[in-house]
Amino acid sequence: MVKEIVHILIEFTIWFIIIGTLLTWIPPRSRNTTVWKVIDLTEKFLRPIRSFVPPIGGIDISPIVAIIVLQIIDSIIRRL
Repeated sequence: MVKEIVHILIEFTIWFIIIGTLLTWIPPRSRNTTVWKVIDLTEKFLRPIRSFVPPIGGIDISPIVAIIVLQIIDSIIRRL
């Protein structure tokens, strides 16, 4: 039961990171507060990762690193 809840939370977080990352590619003309809240929450989650993984050639790979780490954690928890 707990494993399934953790799995759902990790999946939700992964999708949240993907959506937040895609929203950063949209020009900032949107005044939709929901869009900005998603971006802000995603940035707060990715900021610590950026301190360990700098951009490579100007490309921010912190979302990829975060998703990989979350999938590894999910895999470990599901095997327990």
